[in-house]
Amino acid sequence: MVAMVSIGIHGYYIEQCKAIEDTIMFYQMETKTQHQFVESDTYALVQSLSNREYWEDQVYQSIRSEPLVVTSSSKKGNILDITLVGSSQSFLKWLNTIQHTLAFCTVQICSIDTQGNSISFRCKIAPREP
Repeated sequence: MVAMVSIGIHGYYIEQCKAIEDTIMFYQMETKTQHQFVESDTYALVQSLSNREYWEDQVYQSIRSEPLVVTSSSKKGNILDITLVGSSQSFLKWLNTIQHTLAFCTVQICSIDTQGNSISFRCKIAPREP
């Protein structure tokens, strides 16, 4: 009877050891794959696309999330010159959002004009040099 219990416990521990061994092997494979990806050209391309290449699109998308209207915009070189009309509260909220979500960009406020009930903000946005 003791022998059968011992065999049962031994079998249980063998299964547990095998499960732990499989978990370790999976973790090692996953870590190796992640390491290879981080060092690959594909990762560099993905990073540049997500961070730098489409920053203008991200700026315009962020404007859509606020009650602001783009009255003019132009791009000279790597600088986006944009004029927005809206409330000061919505502009400051947008500016705060830009500074957090697009931390690799700088925003320079060039002028603030009031016309009736609306406020016009002209600013220049450019990516920081790495």
